[in-house]
Amino acid sequence: MKNVKNLFVLFIIFLFAGNSTLFAHPGHGATDGNSLIHYLSEPLHASILASVIIIIATSATWMIMRKRKKVSLSPER
Repeated sequence: MKNVKNLFVLFIIFLFAGNSTLFAHPGHGATDGNSLIHYLSEPLHASILASVIIIIATSATWMIMRKRKKVSLSPER
């Protein structure tokens, strides 16, 4: 389980430090390139943000379901 957690963290780091910075150039997007609106409204950035949110939500749901399953399977005293 520790290896999976380490791989997940490494994946997130590479996702944030990935090649999206290579697309930055004059005229990149319709908004100012250094604003929060730019990262939330431009499709390239919004798709990455949506992917990260989906991965985190899926991982959290999986961990909660796994924990509940372990609790329900444990013998009662």
